[in-house]
Amino acid sequence: MEKQIKDSIEKIMHLSYDYRTRRNVSPLTLLKESGYVELHRQINEEEIAAMLNLHPHLVNEWLVWSENKRTGDRVWTFSKFEDGGYLVGYSTQSKESEEINTTDEFKACAAFIKREAEALRKFV
Repeated sequence: MEKQIKDSIEKIMHLSYDYRTRRNVSPLTLLKESGYVELHRQINEEEIAAMLNLHPHLVNEWLVWSENKRTGDRVWTFSKFEDGGYLVGYSTQSKESEEINTTDEFKACAAFIKREAEALRKFV
């Protein structure tokens, strides 16, 4: 994997943590700093999941991020169930919704990160 892409993935994976710890920086600014905007087509969920394996603590950061932002009816959500399963879905008033159900925490988290980054990218 190209170093520039790897660095961008690393920063995107840490976006939720950085937002929490660098309180004066917006998620959009963090997205821009990551290089994701320019590289988004070259970054896929599989690469994000592979790198998350090296930083498993970030899964909980993203679960907290999702829990804290559930204020609208049109947002991506990321949840963990008591049985160990994970759900990534799009919360909407419509009955139609894209959902990913899996027991693979890294796959689920990577799917959520990619969708969050894409949602933010629309505001750049």
